[in-house]
Amino acid sequence: MKITSSWRVALPITVLTLLGLTAVFFDTARSIVNIWNNYETFTHGYIILPISLWLIWQQRATLAQVTPRTSWFGLFALIVIVFIWLLGRLSGAQVVQQYAFAAMIPATVLALLGWSVVRIIRFPLLFLLLGVPFGDAFIEPLMNQTADFTVAALQLTGIPVFREGNTLTIPSGVWSVVEACSGVRYLIASVTLGIIYAYLTYRSGWRQLVFILASIVVPIIANGMRAYMIVMIGHLSNMEYAVGVDHLIYGWIFFGVVMLILFWVGSFWREDTLPAKLQTEVQTHAPQLNAWCFLGFAIAALAAASAGPAYSEIVSRTLARQAPVTLATGDITGWQRADAFTDWRPEFKNPAAEQMRFVQQNGVSAGLYIGYYRNQTKQSELITYGNGLARLEGNQWRRLYESMRTLPNDPFSVRQNILAHGNERLLGWYWYWTGAGFTTNIYVAKAALALNRLLMRPDDGAVIIVFAPFAERPDTAAATLRKLVQDSLPSIRQQLEATRRR
Repeated sequence: MKITSSWRVALPITVLTLLGLTAVFFDTARSIVNIWNNYETFTHGYIILPISLWLIWQQRATLAQVTPRTSWFGLFALIVIVFIWLLGRLSGAQVVQQYAFAAMIPATVLALLGWSVVRIIRFPLLFLLLGVPFGDAFIEPLMNQTADFTVAALQLTGIPVFREGNTLTIPSGVWSVVEACSGVRYLIASVTLGIIYAYLTYRSGWRQLVFILASIVVPIIANGMRAYMIVMIGHLSNMEYAVGVDHLIYGWIFFGVVMLILFWVGSFWREDTLPAKLQTEVQTHAPQLNAWCFLGFAIAALAAASAGPAYSEIVSRTLARQAPVTLATGDITGWQRADAFTDWRPEFKNPAAEQMRFVQQNGVSAGLYIGYYRNQTKQSELITYGNGLARLEGNQWRRLYESMRTLPNDPFSVRQNILAHGNERLLGWYWYWTGAGFTTNIYVAKAALALNRLLMRPDDGAVIIVFAPFAERPDTAAATLRKLVQDSLPSIRQQLEATRRR
């Protein structure tokens, strides 16, 4: 394999440019590695880059035949991705920043080496996206799916089961479907293995797609079966086996067996024939790479990348000069102040100011909470993972159910939660305010906050929560909250606007 003079220039400068890109976005790269270190679900991230480099190395003979050429489209794509990273930074959406950083790598390679190179190594470049730790959004739906499957299977078996949230009570004991039972670890591992297996084993696109879809569906079904079998083992052994840590061990053994079966079945349709030799743009009269032009593209790529963090820093310093928050007060027409009827507090982290009020009307009690945010940071952010009315699990207040509810005669909906602590029950409704109005859509709220910061306007936002106790059915509490929202909405709007102007 002969290395051309073009590659002798292009390869080291490309490597140095990618290292410079990592230095510019070091905080984002470090956030990815921190998640790999602290969450076992994402430890597979450490093997993504080595696998990608190995796959590129396998194509070295083909790459040597290609003359690298700079690409204006690649440079433009890099600028767009940096802007997406900036929006993620300004809105506090860490996963957007992380995916944007990962996407900058293939965009930079395209800008510096051109389409002919990217066509050859497009899979290893895109494979890098699997290193981004993503999956938190699937935890709750997967927990619910696992609980649904387990309840249905137990009922088919003839075992009576009472479900409250993700807590299942059967005659022999009580089981909880917690985050570790969601199967998100199995799903992420299965998809990662499935993608690399499909790439190495199949040549036709439809076979690769079918196997990848199977690697998504199979672990979800298998996790439901795993949860059911764990409960059955505990039930039949009088809660002696499959409780505590050992049920996690059983789960990984079961998952390993399922994946072996999936790969074994997939091997019957393997395509061992190598693909036709890739068509390259090599020509005997192909011009050699202009080193100065290439160096100029590398400098332009780093300059474009640096603009994102630089603007973000300017915005942060400008907004940091905002005045501290003093939350305005407001009374609710027709409601009187009352004593606290619960020790519940919402799980919203570090608001700049907050207000909790207990009120009553005609002997009926309710509560109103406002958490106000300004100059938002990672430590004090309106919309972030973990913020909510209560956690899904734990010994304190737990969130049993969450749903969306549209309020009659009002132009918006609310997020409805049923909360539990021992025998105490609360119904909670909440929504967000971003200065532009009310919303329950976290993506709309994030976009509004990002736009404000992008234009160097205050990033004020708030969460509004109303809550009421109930004994058996939440319908009575819902009627109370509907009346409270109707009576308090004008006061809340006025209070938030007055606070923003201070």
